[in-house]
Amino acid sequence: MSIVYALCYLLSFLPLSLLYCISDLCYIVVYYLIGYRKKVVIQNLMHAFPTKTVHERKQIEKFFYRRLCELLLEQIKACTITSQQLFQHITLEDIEAIEQFYKRNQSIILVSGHFGNWEWAANALALQTSYTICAGYQPLHHKGIDRMALHIRTRFQRKAIPMVALFRHMTTYKGSPQAITLLIDQAPLHQRNGYGTTFLAQSTTVTLTAAKLAQKYNHPVFYIQTERIKRGKYRVRPILLAERPAQLSVQEITERYIRRFEADILRNPACWLWSHRRWK
Repeated sequence: MSIVYALCYLLSFLPLSLLYCISDLCYIVVYYLIGYRKKVVIQNLMHAFPTKTVHERKQIEKFFYRRLCELLLEQIKACTITSQQLFQHITLEDIEAIEQFYKRNQSIILVSGHFGNWEWAANALALQTSYTICAGYQPLHHKGIDRMALHIRTRFQRKAIPMVALFRHMTTYKGSPQAITLLIDQAPLHQRNGYGTTFLAQSTTVTLTAAKLAQKYNHPVFYIQTERIKRGKYRVRPILLAERPAQLSVQEITERYIRRFEADILRNPACWLWSHRRWK
């Protein structure tokens, strides 16, 4: 076990109330002293919101950094959080929309982005639905953080599948219906897997992986909407976007979930991960 992973794991046993106090201290250090990726955040906000005033963008920027530190401590807590504790912070709505497809013996695709607390949301879904939740993921460069992320993503009977093995897994899988979860706001690894569109007022190449899988296997596509109610409280709701994706083009499927995701960001911009170098 790496030192980083070991420290995070030990820290996760602290109550959330104390972890949030630590996140407030982290905010001062990260925002005012270190200025972590501040140029990237400022540039992203300026390009995404050209009509907002400097003051308005500065408010989003500060709230984003508070959320970033808050999210960091919430992800650490995810290492040891119990199911009872989790449902004190996550409210799931409209789960029957997903369950109806399980009863039909159909696997599904669940899409979301780096918004709200996507890991807590996935863990809550794993506990409340009949599906086996399988997360497609890109391994992280830091081995300790990657190991912690894998631990979080395989709790509550979730499974983690590297993106390079995802198509092979889908082709060979013979078990009970599964729900493949994918993050849709990452840049495509290969140009041939990219689709050019407008996202947050900018020309953006988005990955087609979720849409290709949905179309190829005709798996219904759900957008997982995560709404931050207040600190430590989230509302999660699956929204059906395509019941028969084989009848749609991959571009049509992609536009459906990108537009949903964009609307959520515009509604609550500080909850997205603006420190991503999304546009290069």
